[in-house]
Amino acid sequence: MKKSRAAAKRAILKILAERILILDGATGTELQMRGMPAGVCPEMWCLEHPRATGEIHRAYRKAGADIVFTCTFGANRLKLEAYGIAGVREINRDLARLAREAAGRGVFVFGDIGSTGRFVEPFGPLPFEEAVAIFREQVRGLLEGGVDGFAIETMMDIQEARAALLAVREETNAFAIVTMTYEADGRTLGGTDPLTALATLQGLGADAVGCNCSVGPEAMAEMVRVMKPYARVPLVAKPNAGLPRLIDGRTVFDMTPDAFARAAVTMAEAGGNLMGGCCGTTPEHIRTLALAVQGRKPVPPIRVPQAILSSARGCRVLGDGPLMIVGERVNPTGKKALQEELRAGSMETVRRMAREQEEAGADLLDINVGVPGIDEAKTIRE
Repeated sequence: MKKSRAAAKRAILKILAERILILDGATGTELQMRGMPAGVCPEMWCLEHPRATGEIHRAYRKAGADIVFTCTFGANRLKLEAYGIAGVREINRDLARLAREAAGRGVFVFGDIGSTGRFVEPFGPLPFEEAVAIFREQVRGLLEGGVDGFAIETMMDIQEARAALLAVREETNAFAIVTMTYEADGRTLGGTDPLTALATLQGLGADAVGCNCSVGPEAMAEMVRVMKPYARVPLVAKPNAGLPRLIDGRTVFDMTPDAFARAAVTMAEAGGNLMGGCCGTTPEHIRTLALAVQGRKPVPPIRVPQAILSSARGCRVLGDGPLMIVGERVNPTGKKALQEELRAGSMETVRRMAREQEEAGADLLDINVGVPGIDEAKTIRE
């Protein structure tokens, strides 16, 4: 890790101990306002129109943003190939340099990393190791361009978020934010809830975890509130400017900057430590947000050690006490009937035993499906 990025990380942590750190707002709508037509590759348009791109970075800096994101949200190999574009490393490097020059001193520049657009195995066709390799290409270009840290955002698949974070960590220990995007039911499109994402990502080495996009500040405040008691890292909140409405065929976010800032205060009260805006927000939204939380002491992450087990779609907080009851009845050893059921592909007895142990007070279940002649990995997933 270069000395400058190590110093940037220390500086960011120092700020977070003293106040809420302000992130920038939407990029796509700002680009459209400056003439970017529909259907083009946003990253290439940004490179071809450096003045317009630089204006956006400078506008957010002047609005009070401590961190601006590079215009590289879709600058991964799979997204660029859809436009017939190559040169992942060079595109990311040049856009990072553009942001660095426009932001000037006193502002941190984070390399923006978005989704590939494909779900990662076992929920989709993209192999996990390939996803990591795709993100590493992007990370290397952003590092060459001089970013201070990384923002992995708008992730719908926890596996893809993990792959992106691993790609960053394989290259650098720079400050890394990871945010998921949640639907109205409080889960990602892949079924992950905020607490599960928090447990997974902070355990994997993210420096800050949170949510962005999909909802307005009020709904996002509730997500922050759910995560805060279990957060060992600062929490991130980057909501939309309210909920979208379709007007004359256009998607419109009509929450005013003042209304956005008033609602965003609830995110700070819930425990948000890094706050900005997503779809529909403008430099004016960020300016009013920065003023609204100015002087407000941040709610620090918890410091009480807690054990949390997480999978892709759920988690279990083990609690503060040392005693946990483990149910171990689901074991085919010496149980011929269970062995035959497992060979036949039936899970009825396994489910019944699991329910009985849970009802009897088991905190954890030890599931053993080891029977000769079956695919244990496939069976345990079922």
